[in-house]
Amino acid sequence: MLTNNYRNLVRDAADHAKRWSDGSDHTVAAALRTRSGATVLGLNTYHFLGGPCGEVSALSNHAASRPDDAIVAVAAAYGAAGDVIAPCGKCRQILFDLDPGIECVVRTANGLTSLAARELLPFGYDWRAVEAPQRIYMWEGYESTIRDGSKRQTIRIDDPFRPGPAELMFEKTSGETVTIAAEVTAVRAVARDELSEDDARRDGFTDLDALHRALDQHYPGLAAADQVDIVSFTIA
Repeated sequence: MLTNNYRNLVRDAADHAKRWSDGSDHTVAAALRTRSGATVLGLNTYHFLGGPCGEVSALSNHAASRPDDAIVAVAAAYGAAGDVIAPCGKCRQILFDLDPGIECVVRTANGLTSLAARELLPFGYDWRAVEAPQRIYMWEGYESTIRDGSKRQTIRIDDPFRPGPAELMFEKTSGETVTIAAEVTAVRAVARDELSEDDARRDGFTDLDALHRALDQHYPGLAAADQVDIVSFTIA
């Protein structure tokens, strides 16, 4: 279900499509809603080499007319009927790059609704994340041993990290998320059967058997010869 503002945005996109669609080169219209409540329109241009989509055209018009008025939502419509369509993959990535929170009007089984760009592109390339400290997700039961210094490393499988700034993330069953600033100091790759008693103690376990029991719990089916990464860290 849409808000009245988004219903008006859909109407603007549909009216623009109905007015200018020619059935060949110009078939998709888009309407952007800005933070101030203004609407910016755009129209696609088809070309066999690849032409701008309606959303990209609207983004260009926005950049040329009100670049300081942030975009909060977008709706696109197709053809003379003005049917609402979802952004294509390229447009989803562009909108995500501008702001993952931009709302996109889409049609679902229950009618029109709006979803944030991040919801339409859950695994999109996020340049913001690349520039941020790497995140290491931890089981909440390890928080106390990390804080008291008895756990100074984590063993990871298919979860690569590198030396440098990091954030240790604890997503708790209560719904709370706790973050601890950290620094990855070293990453060492070994086979599981090469892990030592010292590795176990640095990981906060009493002995190597306890570490292997934990690995079996976290990574069922992990074989003795499988490679693991030992990620050493310090906390701020």
